[in-house]
Amino acid sequence: MPRLLHLDPFGGVAGDMLLGALLDLGVRLEELQRLLAGLHLQGWRLAATRDRQQGFAGTRVKVHVSEESHPARHLHDIERLLADAALPEPVRERSRAAFRRLFEAEAEVHGVALEKAHLHELAAVDAVIDIAGTCAAVHLLGVSAVSCGPVPVGSGTVATEHGLLPVPPPAVARLLRGVPLAGWAADGEMTTPTGATLVTTLAGRFGPLPGGTVLGAGVGLGTRQFPELPNVLRAFLVEAGRPPAAGRPMVLVETTLDDVTGEAVGALLDRLRAAGAVDAWCLTGTGRKGRPVVELRALTEPSRSGEVTAALFSEGATLGLRVIECTRPELERHVVPVATNLGEVPVKVGVFDGRVVSVKPEHDACLAAALRAGLSLAAVVDAARAASPRIGDPWPSGTSPA
Repeated sequence: MPRLLHLDPFGGVAGDMLLGALLDLGVRLEELQRLLAGLHLQGWRLAATRDRQQGFAGTRVKVHVSEESHPARHLHDIERLLADAALPEPVRERSRAAFRRLFEAEAEVHGVALEKAHLHELAAVDAVIDIAGTCAAVHLLGVSAVSCGPVPVGSGTVATEHGLLPVPPPAVARLLRGVPLAGWAADGEMTTPTGATLVTTLAGRFGPLPGGTVLGAGVGLGTRQFPELPNVLRAFLVEAGRPPAAGRPMVLVETTLDDVTGEAVGALLDRLRAAGAVDAWCLTGTGRKGRPVVELRALTEPSRSGEVTAALFSEGATLGLRVIECTRPELERHVVPVATNLGEVPVKVGVFDGRVVSVKPEHDACLAAALRAGLSLAAVVDAARAASPRIGDPWPSGTSPA
């Protein structure tokens, strides 16, 4: 089953919180540092410590940047850095997509050309490690998809290098366009531009925790102190449940009969099949005043439901019907001729997930072979089964079903 990553930014989202949650989930710091060394970027150090915040134990991450001179970086600088880096291709591509998203948002909200937008000195190194590090951590987890819960933005104002700005600041508001926002807000900035960039780049779906089995949960601690909310982000590793089986659209026509003979029911079932029912059957039941009744049911394709309904009404057996739309999931089926010492016998083989799950010799062919050989039907069925594909065997791909 595929593994999924779900982000729960209940207490906000920032690059360091995402990194902390993924490390807390099980990504090894040494492996992450080994990948990030491929950036060939000097003057930084990544530290991760276990800590507590408002009842949550988790991992706090800090990117320490040396005070030596670091240049401001434009998008072309970041893209050149990533192009020259020794990174796995998925990490490089996700990081490149995230930075382009961030720079486009900054350029739009500040009204400058894309090539003029830049990240300032020390913040540029911090952003590179947060973004490339998060993309690397997701890669190390080996997940096939990422989802995210509603994103809280906070309230009030935040001090930035551009002055005092409202929350969410313009770049965050631009980045979260089309993203569901949480209905709660602490006083202050809960989602940073880097955090908004990462969740919108990584997440293919926004909504609740996906169905499946939770394999682990990690908590990333932020640096903010909200009196009413913990500044934490949770990450869940989920083994996806099997999706609902797809099936053909069908119609189930059913009715209750309480005054009909067994012979009449048999004739009615034959007529329903002749009218186009894929299958028709009956069940016994109890009606009003304890009377025995027959529940008659017919399964048909939607295009034939009119003929099946007409067949029931034309017999005058009932005054009303129940028509239920449904689907019919089906095994992949193949009819395979198998050679036996009694001749060739067709066998119906059911395949699921690429493996044989059922084998059934065709009854009429087995009966004919038994009559020819003067043997019992069971002997022919056993011979056909012995020559058939075995349960659990892989089924060759590309074989057309019957």
